[in-house]
Amino acid sequence: MQIPTRIQTRRPRGGFALSLVEGLLLTTLAGAATLAAAAQTAPVTPPPVADTTPVKLEPLRVTADLWQSPLAQIPASVSVYDADALRTGAVRHFGDLVDQIPNLTYTGGTSRPRYFQIRGIGENSQFEGETPDSAVRFLVDDFDFTGLGTVASTFDVQQVEVLRGPQAGAFGANAAGGLVRLVTNAPTPYWTGAAEATAGGDGLRSGAFAAGGPLIAARPEELMARLAVQRTRANGFRRNVTLHADTNARDETTARFRLTWDPNDLWRWDAALFAADFDNGYDEFALNNNGRLTYSDQPGRDEQRSLAASLRGTFRGLEGARFTTVTSVARTRSRYAYDDDWTAASYMGFSDLHRSRWVVNQELRLDSEPSHALSVIDRWTAGVFYSDTDERSRYADSYPWEVNGLKTTYRSRNTALFGQVGHDFSPQTRLVVGLRGERLSLDGTGIKSHLDTATNATDSVVTVRPGFSDTLLGGKITLEHDLDEHTLAFVSLTRGYKAGGINVDARIDVGADPLTYGTETLWNWEAGLRGNWLGQKLTGEVTAFYLARHHAQVRDSAGFGGSYRFFTDNGGEAHVTGLEAAGSYALARDWTVRGSLALMRSELEPFTLANGNTGGGRDLANTPHYGYTLGTRYGAATGFFARAELVGRAEQFDSNSQNEARRAFRVVNASLGYAWREWTVTLWARNLLDATYDKRVYFFGNEDPDYIPTRYEDRADPRQIGVTASYRF
Repeated sequence: MQIPTRIQTRRPRGGFALSLVEGLLLTTLAGAATLAAAAQTAPVTPPPVADTTPVKLEPLRVTADLWQSPLAQIPASVSVYDADALRTGAVRHFGDLVDQIPNLTYTGGTSRPRYFQIRGIGENSQFEGETPDSAVRFLVDDFDFTGLGTVASTFDVQQVEVLRGPQAGAFGANAAGGLVRLVTNAPTPYWTGAAEATAGGDGLRSGAFAAGGPLIAARPEELMARLAVQRTRANGFRRNVTLHADTNARDETTARFRLTWDPNDLWRWDAALFAADFDNGYDEFALNNNGRLTYSDQPGRDEQRSLAASLRGTFRGLEGARFTTVTSVARTRSRYAYDDDWTAASYMGFSDLHRSRWVVNQELRLDSEPSHALSVIDRWTAGVFYSDTDERSRYADSYPWEVNGLKTTYRSRNTALFGQVGHDFSPQTRLVVGLRGERLSLDGTGIKSHLDTATNATDSVVTVRPGFSDTLLGGKITLEHDLDEHTLAFVSLTRGYKAGGINVDARIDVGADPLTYGTETLWNWEAGLRGNWLGQKLTGEVTAFYLARHHAQVRDSAGFGGSYRFFTDNGGEAHVTGLEAAGSYALARDWTVRGSLALMRSELEPFTLANGNTGGGRDLANTPHYGYTLGTRYGAATGFFARAELVGRAEQFDSNSQNEARRAFRVVNASLGYAWREWTVTLWARNLLDATYDKRVYFFGNEDPDYIPTRYEDRADPRQIGVTASYRF
């Protein structure tokens, strides 16, 4: 039988075992020693004692935008989830939240969600030979973990922010689809902290601790620190029948340390260290798609070990301006491995991918102070940004009779100038214009090898050395108007871009498959409304958008069984029309209902790639026609509280070059708890009704002997019930 050569496959990949435990322990011990010394030398200063005077809570602020703004005043499509929403919703990892966020999707095939898409733009894999596709920027404070969201624990997180649509002026090529940012709790001038323990189904066991406060008793606001550490273990919702073991288990440790230094009225410094050791198994697929049992004799791994540092400095000694410098460095070493045939028989292949990535970012910027307008310019920002990403990988696909190897290098250097100005036509009407220019330079290598294990001879060495460079220009213009003191309306037009790149998979057909692909241009139109009404009982926002994509980039692959090649090329035109809305209503003092709605209609026009592969003529991948949440919450600051929500999504394609779609689903999550003084106990359930649905779908031939193309499904997590006890001081 002739096997089709053009089949989109995004299967589990992996391999590597280098530990960053040393870095994790050093970070933890250094932070703990600092805090312990401070606690011994300084009296504990509690926060001010509450009185009976009503306290006006500070509004949620969006920090991920170029200009920080209260959520109620930002002219963009944004979702923000504060610490209370994360805690009562039993959100322990960002992946637990994704399905609730309008028009944000993720692609499975990993132990934790880490590949995200917004309005259909974003990466859905990074197999061997695939280079990073940084279209949805993913930040934890100032740390850049784009494409590495496995480490996104939400313990001791102040809020989660999601900005939808191209962020051309602020972040350029790094945020063509949008941006996700986790903001962790900052150090405070008084001692606070938390301890938390969780137990639940799937063998879930988790413990976490956070503490922070002043390091100088006499001057509490001068030097402050905070340390947060978490350890989580679980079985991974699969059982390997062949090995009688939980080969999909999770073993995750995260540590964060933040330090704030205010030496004088002119300077403020914020330093942070981050360490993560995610030692997870990866064994989720079976030829019979049963969703619970696996049969591999060589189970895979999905490991990520990250160590990062950042330094942010703010200087207020300039006339009319504030200077900010932000430096971040992150090193991640990962292993992604899996059993090719998913059985103890068949062709006995094992894929093992080791990857090392360094990311260095530097930003320098000037921001106007509120009292120093420049003629018709009422607010302005100017800055420069530099990023250097260096990634190296080593891959082996091993069989009893041969080993196929692939080594790759990838380096991206990005220099950008950006600016944004605002003008107030009146106290109610404002215009904001942003512009960004970038110079991108890429180079890489790919080396394919073949080892005959019988003769120990290496042959078939093939090397590719592609390079690509481009100058990119984007920007955004926004007009916003206060309809009244409670309602903001806005319209905007953005020119964004998804930078071109290189293909470093030396297994590609050099005569036909492309070594480089061009930049994709994005035009995004938005109109929105946000505000509060009925004495602030009702709050909400709605945004309509139209996104046009020119020379849309398409990731493709060819092969069957355990043998593939991966490449990216430019297809034709594509467009997405949609709506994003969210709102909440206070039925009573302690009882609230809330909901969200996301709608998308998309089309990828028919295209022919450089190698003759065709596609398109249907919806874009990762653009479900609808998504919604409907929930209610009851509870005050103390006493009983309860929460329930229904989350639904339409079917969606996982790839732009195969026609299998994930099924639509509806999931119910719920929690019930009691809060008393510093203690909170929560009984929670995720997927309460045990709905069966997919988080990744493949279509290819993998069953010996005929390798007939077949639909293979990676199921989302089934019902899980657990209890969390926390103590906060």
